Amino acid sequence: MKKLPLLFLLIFAVSCATLQPAVDKKTPAKKDDVKAVQVNDQDAGAEDFMKKARSLYADHKPREAIAATQEMLAKYPGSNYVPEAIYLSAKSRYDLNELDLALKNGWMLVEKYPQSKEYPLTKKLIGDCYFTSGDHLKAGQQYIEGLEAAKTGDEREALLLPLSAMIEERLTDGQLRILFRKYPESEMAPALGLKLAQKELDASNNSEAIKLLQEIVKKYPASQEAGLAKPVLASLKDNKPVVPVGDVGRKVGLIVPLSGRYGEYGTAVKEGVNLAFTEYNKATTNKIKLITEDTKGDIIDAIKSTIRLSDTSQVIGIIGEVLSGPTSAAAGVANIKGVPFLSPTASEERISTLGPYIFQLSQSISWQGAALADCAVNKLGMKTLGVMYPNDPGWAAVAEAFVQQAKNLGARVAVSVSYEPGATDFKAQAETLKAGKVQAVFIPATPNDIIMIAPQLVYNQLKVQLLGSEGWGDPKVTSKGGTYVEGAIFATLSSGSSLALAAAKFEESYKKAYGKAPSKLSAQAYDGAKVMLAALQKGASTREDLQKELSQAENSSQGASGQYAFGRQGAMPKSKLMTIRNKQVKELE
Repeated sequence: MKKLPLLFLLIFAVSCATLQPAVDKKTPAKKDDVKAVQVNDQDAGAEDFMKKARSLYADHKPREAIAATQEMLAKYPGSNYVPEAIYLSAKSRYDLNELDLALKNGWMLVEKYPQSKEYPLTKKLIGDCYFTSGDHLKAGQQYIEGLEAAKTGDEREALLLPLSAMIEERLTDGQLRILFRKYPESEMAPALGLKLAQKELDASNNSEAIKLLQEIVKKYPASQEAGLAKPVLASLKDNKPVVPVGDVGRKVGLIVPLSGRYGEYGTAVKEGVNLAFTEYNKATTNKIKLITEDTKGDIIDAIKSTIRLSDTSQVIGIIGEVLSGPTSAAAGVANIKGVPFLSPTASEERISTLGPYIFQLSQSISWQGAALADCAVNKLGMKTLGVMYPNDPGWAAVAEAFVQQAKNLGARVAVSVSYEPGATDFKAQAETLKAGKVQAVFIPATPNDIIMIAPQLVYNQLKVQLLGSEGWGDPKVTSKGGTYVEGAIFATLSSGSSLALAAAKFEESYKKAYGKAPSKLSAQAYDGAKVMLAALQKGASTREDLQKELSQAENSSQGASGQYAFGRQGAMPKSKLMTIRNKQVKELE
């Protein structure tokens, strides 16, 4: 039998009835039941500790939250709040990347308190720990078991998002088969079987694929996957091309560096884009497939990936890359081929001028420079300032905003120095700043640059007030910056602003999907994908249609990454000042 092209759409069943474990009925406590009385008596004291622990965790103080829960557990070990305390401790451990301790807490809860309300999300947390450590099979087992115990819509969504992403992107053939056979009663079994059948067909193992598809139709006749399997089976039987199911004709390409030096950045972008596509496909019957290519951060590979996506995969549009160099090269090829290309992260502001098929999200981050200049002059009373920034158009704009605002407020920027991205030696910049006798230096930069620059300034005897962009609040800076970043001041969005609310909603969804906080790149990628999906949602079925819709998209908007522009600068949002104290980010008083 000749190899058949597989035009498959994986639809995850999310409307099935929730599976719930049986709950043992508790015998009412008797008046002389001393133990029951002790439990009730302990709840009042334990509640105060839990209120404190919840508040500390909400304020992003996991270490302090752990201390509060441990004190509660020591003083009130018989309280009804014990499961919640263990769960909050496990979550805090996970946030601190103490995976072994988080797993220990999580397993303690599920083994001792299987009927607790915290059980489903604890299974999710255990799965997140395994996922983070790269054990995708164990992660999948925990997500499936947690889903079976989920009692609320939020719990189901929290478990479905990472499980769906794992089935689509992470699980190997063998892992899919193990989960499919181990959990035949799970509502995700049809999705597992369908994905496994797809992999068998892709490998030309048609006979094995047929067995799987027949099993799905027979065992899960009411599932959406069974509906997808039937036309595929018919096509295979008649030796004809598989009939497309749903709107699989529309495919979008994603080019990112998943390996090599910039793999961390590419993964962050991929996760942001995947989340946007997952949310979109859950809400519509006209699904859109995402095809990802690894560029390794290389210009030649970026060009080759763009050619493959344009010619072989026949995508309707492309999102990517991460860095300006590979993005510019790929965009030039896409424009020649007439494929709409959208860059959500590249900082080179001229990329969108490469041609009519090229689009770019420009991040309005210059407000950070203005906010820090205002802080230096009006709050700290400083008059002689310095700026040090990467030689990159985006960061240069932030630095210029600082210089202009300082000038408007009557201060003087005595020194403005740049450095090449990727540099590791900042002695020359430090010497220039020291010679200018600046009272403070504004450094808008990435977390990786910050943790290298800060100690070198001290080493070169430049001890001044450090001012920075929002990247200074990254956990990498607080954990690896040591004493060198203590006291630094930076700006973030005000928690009451609409921008902050949009960012908070994205962060919540991202954590549900990936079990960790998102990076700035993930948020930008999410916003870029949403722009392209919004254009596709309007019915674009050809590359020309998509180009037209993107051309007519709103010029300015706000999303997960903050205020962004589609060809022009956005408005300045309301911000607040933050500082670093004892390796913790706190609001500046």
